[in-house]
Amino acid sequence: MSPKNKLSSAVPDKWNQLIEEFRSFGGIANNIVQRKGTYGLGLFPINPEQNVEIHIPESLLVSTQNIKLHNNKIKLKDHSVHPRGFGEWYEKFQANYSWGAEAQLNIRNFEGELKALPSNLITSLENLGLYNSKRFFSSNPNQNTFERFIQTRQIGWEGRLVLMPILELVNHSPIHPSWLISKDGISVKGIYKDEILVRYSVSDPLRRFFQYGFNCREITGFSLNVNVLHKNKTIIVQGGDNRRHLKLPRLTVNQNTITIHQPLLGCFFDPAQPRTLFRKVFKRIDNIDSDELFDQICHQNRIKIISLIQKFNNMKGSFAIQLQEACLQQLNIISYHCGKK
Repeated sequence: MSPKNKLSSAVPDKWNQLIEEFRSFGGIANNIVQRKGTYGLGLFPINPEQNVEIHIPESLLVSTQNIKLHNNKIKLKDHSVHPRGFGEWYEKFQANYSWGAEAQLNIRNFEGELKALPSNLITSLENLGLYNSKRFFSSNPNQNTFERFIQTRQIGWEGRLVLMPILELVNHSPIHPSWLISKDGISVKGIYKDEILVRYSVSDPLRRFFQYGFNCREITGFSLNVNVLHKNKTIIVQGGDNRRHLKLPRLTVNQNTITIHQPLLGCFFDPAQPRTLFRKVFKRIDNIDSDELFDQICHQNRIKIISLIQKFNNMKGSFAIQLQEACLQQLNIISYHCGKK
């Protein structure tokens, strides 16, 4: 048997049929197969020596407003906005490869662990801007799991939120390129020696963990919600992520109170960038020592993270270990600031 035939024979017939049907609707999915990897279920090249190409055209992007949960299965509300037969294919795809494969169970388990945290710890996480205990609006656990499923897979495209069949199976890596987004749809292309990975967004370890439920060594670190007193001014830091890390943080000035939004504290590949951006944003603000203030904010972040680690030390089980790991990774990445440009 030739090497090509050996590779082809390793792909399940059920998967081949799913991909052939996807292509019949106008989608592109070449040289890919789903299997277990380091990050759980993901997409891999069938032949690592050949190009991978996945393209979801506009007609196959599924609006988040057009899906529902019925009898614990994901279904389309309106089939007519997609090619004939796509609705049935999409429901089969979700049942066998995404929602019904491991996504539903993983989300339910993760949210259950969060909900079971001590109330004082939940309050701390909320004050730091890491967790919202009121993010669910339904009394139905299945519906809540479904909502989290959507939030962890949706992507903005042409002014609306959509899901990407096939592409939603791709796992995250902060060092890989992001999706290729155009008016024609969303794509991933290239040579992948191992698992096919993309960067979901710009984030940091703690926020990635609470948003997606997994630990990741992110290459950027943003501030938590902290307050500091600097030269008789109250500095309110509103933490956050998912912005271009090279963009200046936004400032709001109100007399002796200054609010800074989403300041970057650490950057693995460009450690001079955090302090440089911080200095630029405070350049025209009187009576501010930007270097001292940057150090104050970093110090407060370290104190808050160490406090979380100490609280997690009193807990038992694998979830506590995951929480500690996320904190340690956050401490590590916010330490990547050195010098200035």
